[in-house]
Amino acid sequence: MEAVRITPTRIEVELRCTVEAASCPICHVLSRRVHSRYVRAVHDLPWGGTPMVLRFSTRRFFCDHTDCGQAIFAEQLPALAARRARATPRLSRALERIGLECGGEPGQRLCGKLGITTSGDTILRRLRAMPREGIHCGNIIGVDDFAFRRGQHYGTIIVDHESGGVIDLLPDRTSATLEAWVAARPVAPAVVTRDRSGVYAKAIGAAAPDAVQVADRWHLLANCREALVRLLDRHHGSITQALAATQLNNPPATLSDTSVDTPALELPGQDASVATAATTPVITTPVAAVPLLSNCHQHSIDRRALRVARYERVMELHRQGLSQRAIMLEMKMCRRQLMKLLNAGVFPERAKTHHTQQVDQYIDQLQLRWAEGVRNARALTKYIRTLGYTGGHDMVRRRVAPWRTPTERLRLVGSKPKPRSPVPARLQRPSSDRLSWLIIKDDMARRAGETDLLAELGKNCEPIRVGGELARSFGEAVRERDINLLTAWTQRALETTSTRDMRGFAQGLLRNWPEVKAAIELPWSNGRTEGHVNRLKLIKRKMFGRAKLDLLRIRVMASGP
Repeated sequence: MEAVRITPTRIEVELRCTVEAASCPICHVLSRRVHSRYVRAVHDLPWGGTPMVLRFSTRRFFCDHTDCGQAIFAEQLPALAARRARATPRLSRALERIGLECGGEPGQRLCGKLGITTSGDTILRRLRAMPREGIHCGNIIGVDDFAFRRGQHYGTIIVDHESGGVIDLLPDRTSATLEAWVAARPVAPAVVTRDRSGVYAKAIGAAAPDAVQVADRWHLLANCREALVRLLDRHHGSITQALAATQLNNPPATLSDTSVDTPALELPGQDASVATAATTPVITTPVAAVPLLSNCHQHSIDRRALRVARYERVMELHRQGLSQRAIMLEMKMCRRQLMKLLNAGVFPERAKTHHTQQVDQYIDQLQLRWAEGVRNARALTKYIRTLGYTGGHDMVRRRVAPWRTPTERLRLVGSKPKPRSPVPARLQRPSSDRLSWLIIKDDMARRAGETDLLAELGKNCEPIRVGGELARSFGEAVRERDINLLTAWTQRALETTSTRDMRGFAQGLLRNWPEVKAAIELPWSNGRTEGHVNRLKLIKRKMFGRAKLDLLRIRVMASGP
């Protein structure tokens, strides 16, 4: 160390190499004849939050070996700075670690607070310049898909269950891509865990026929519950009747028919002198006859009421003569939002947002089929799949639902329209999804009346009772990992006394029985892969739209367990 200069913005350290000779990088012969010198400046880790720069004099030597083609060479100090590097190895490793955890622009902001001067693009270039790992041959791997953009573009993640790390990311989730990846491995995997996708099963069976495929236990339970949801959807009318019977057996409280003290109502544009009197008789009306709002709709109404109150408060402060700055401080809003409210004239309603979906590309074809009389969502889905649609029928069903007439909606729920009779008020009922959870989970928190509703369904709707019992017993067989119980359950679900949905689910289990049996008998499951998918989602969102496959692969494979 020759000198140290400390300033408020930088610390500079001057260094000199004390070794008298250096070896030629070509012939590796030591040389002592110095040709010239030049000064290199490399950045090091900050000290106390202050950037540090190392300056050292680098010598050029003559190569005296007659057979060497290198006439002059510069001495190298790899422990201090790599060839042509502007940063020390430890600073480079720190920038790589910051980039792996934070990304480009967030990493640049963190480096600024730590005293490291860099840019987001430089951090990303360092990540892409990291040395690649060799081909990893996992013996027990897990395969699952993830979304680059949900509903449109998907990829495949491959995880090593033994080491716990990610092996690779594939650009799509097609069978050909996974088959080529497995075939390129020097050693085929012995065990592969996956979901119940037929695409992955086909690829693994073709590339590694001796591999044991293991179905994911969580997906087995989820598929069983989905079958129960389909069963509940087909018995919407029975659920509505059970809910009506439950309300009759437990009638809601009614208002008294006596006069009660109520505040006077003053309508807009009405003089206060003609307001309603303070004592108003209240008609006895059951609460159940009033159409009830969904939780989402009620929440939307409550939030709008808060926005209206805020708008009225802003206008009141403005009429009182307060300055814009004073209004912003009191209402805790920015100037742009304040000016939007002041210039609106009336309360600005929020516009409805529309999220583009894959099915929107086939609206014209759906409208043509709809005009021809095709009303079934599954039939419409099969038709547009011939045109390139790859989504599910639920998306199509939700898209065409507004096209249906009130009569068609009543027919869908199992009710028949009665001529010359008013449409009854819609009864509030739990969704089929919530009902399925209530049936299979005894410890789930229940709202008022849901216990009675389940009891009414068990007494009066035989398919729902049988389907619920089968769903609960299937969960017990999977959790206890008993293959004999699962075999007996499959036989019981295939009987004629079972329901159509549970029979279909059992037939699917039999088609994939080797994978299902392996899921019960082997300790491996796809839970670790699902966890890495969640970690991938977090990394992708932190990258603010810059999650291309190459950079995403680097961050997912190099960070985390």
